[in-house]
Amino acid sequence: MDISGTTKLLPIIGAPVAGVVSPPGMNDWFRTRGIDCRMLPLDVPAPVLTEFWTLLRASETFLGCSITYPHKQAAFQEADRVTDRAGRIRAVNTLRREGDVLVGDMTDGLALMEALRVSGVPVAGRSAHIMGAGGGAGRAIADALCETGVSDVVLSDTDEGRLAETAAILRAHWPKVRIWEEERAADILIDATPTGKDQTAGPLFPAERIRECMAVCDIAGLQGESKFLRLAAELGKQIVDAAALGRGQISVQTSFVFKDA
Repeated sequence: MDISGTTKLLPIIGAPVAGVVSPPGMNDWFRTRGIDCRMLPLDVPAPVLTEFWTLLRASETFLGCSITYPHKQAAFQEADRVTDRAGRIRAVNTLRREGDVLVGDMTDGLALMEALRVSGVPVAGRSAHIMGAGGGAGRAIADALCETGVSDVVLSDTDEGRLAETAAILRAHWPKVRIWEEERAADILIDATPTGKDQTAGPLFPAERIRECMAVCDIAGLQGESKFLRLAAELGKQIVDAAALGRGQISVQTSFVFKDA
């Protein structure tokens, strides 16, 4: 993939970014459409995040950026305008430049719904349990599940304040969905925490819940590396890993950045 002085950039920023999986698929998308743009991982530590926003607004080289942990809430605060979805979730994972104006969306939930669809996992009328439901990605996933027609959502998070906030948002916007804040069986188990990046970490869900479920999703883990996904595979469950989520991000993020290109 040639790079010239006119090549545009759509970086994915975070701290750290070594585990991101989006660049290969995004760059293939650019290449097959003849778009002179590249995605590259860019480690942006929190102390210099303000300087990055300044550069993003000022440089015509950037079309925007993708945002991963831990900068999604900061990106929401920085955005000049956001979609209704991002406004509910109060986090942003995609920024589009319009001159020096930054417009934000939160597509993590939409991306997982696409990954579930491709994997043949039904969502409408089913129940789901989300670990890390208080974080930006977890909240976005809960919101997208409700929009897709899930019947029940079980929420878990180590931060009780963030958990309560997520539950309140969902109950206000999706009154037909039953929201639970205590553990119970669910059809789809979702680990929306960074735990899957640690190959030594055990599953956050009890083994009996994994045996009872239909499918599992680990937004940070890869199939051969996450203990959660390996156990689920051994039990014959359908699995969605970080690579599948990354593929799901391509259509939803590019649609936002390129306005339905």
